[in-house]
Amino acid sequence: MRGAVLKTTIDQISRRVDSFGRMNDKVAMQSHILAVNSMIEAARAGQHGRGFSVVAAEMKQLSDQTKDHADQFRQDVMAIVTQATEATSDLLGALDRAAADELTEKAQTLVQLIVRNLFERTADVRWWATDAAFWQALEAGDPARAAEAHLRLGTIHRYYTVYTDLVLLDLEGRIVASAVDGVPRMATSLPDEGSGWFGQAARLASGHDYVVSDVYRSGLHQDRRVIVYATAVREGGAAEGRALGVLAVYFDWEKEARTIVRDEAGFSPAQWETRRVLLLDKDRRIIAASDDAGFLEAFAEGQFSAARGCEARPDGTRIGYARTLGYQDYDGLGWYGVVVDRAAR
Repeated sequence: MRGAVLKTTIDQISRRVDSFGRMNDKVAMQSHILAVNSMIEAARAGQHGRGFSVVAAEMKQLSDQTKDHADQFRQDVMAIVTQATEATSDLLGALDRAAADELTEKAQTLVQLIVRNLFERTADVRWWATDAAFWQALEAGDPARAAEAHLRLGTIHRYYTVYTDLVLLDLEGRIVASAVDGVPRMATSLPDEGSGWFGQAARLASGHDYVVSDVYRSGLHQDRRVIVYATAVREGGAAEGRALGVLAVYFDWEKEARTIVRDEAGFSPAQWETRRVLLLDKDRRIIAASDDAGFLEAFAEGQFSAARGCEARPDGTRIGYARTLGYQDYDGLGWYGVVVDRAAR
């Protein structure tokens, strides 16, 4: 904004100097014409006009000097104005690049924060799936073992507050145990729009593998936004054992994503007046927004012609974006971090 004010001020000075120069040229020309006419009239007056002829000559010389000085003044000032304009353009260009870099770096940082968090969820679900309480509950198929599994899930959930729930299912998709009281057990099917992850998890070849859902609203949890990480629970807890069921951990996307797009952004109140932070999935749908608007709607403002960058729109809006780099063996699902800045320049 300050850069725009400076540029406007310099433009005003340039226009005023040019206007002064044109006015001075007009005055000098009129003075010159008046002096020449006076000399002609003095010559016609003969002896009687000799004194006035001297005055007319002085007037002509003075008008010529005035024009020369005004021209030199205009040249000098305009040279300074030109230098100032070029310097201002360089400064604004540097500020533009710095602002673009800031938005891009912020977008990259924020998407990496959530991706690193989610990498840990892949480790959690594969580790907990080997817990004896879970494979024994699935193997035995009796209420006592199911109750033990429920207690074990509840204990984990108590200390891992990033989860909405942890759910143990048999190979028919029936809920054997859950961490949260009130979730129906032995349901005949999962009432989840995102339940495609269950079949994939049940068919995994190894306990080293896992599946992850898209972000969606969980029908088991009052339509709360979640992302599910799941793997097969195997006989004896062995990585290559026979699959007995599925362990699913429901990451509390609603709470944790808001932390990323609001709290971790670190913008000042004034910056928040013009900025919006987003996380997008691989299909560029909005999965988190600092204003909590547009969930699962397509983000159509940016072209994203590279893995990261900053785009400028005709209205002055800047859109900084960055595709996740992944973290260790977690590819990050192709998500993007985005910072939209609608500040007037």
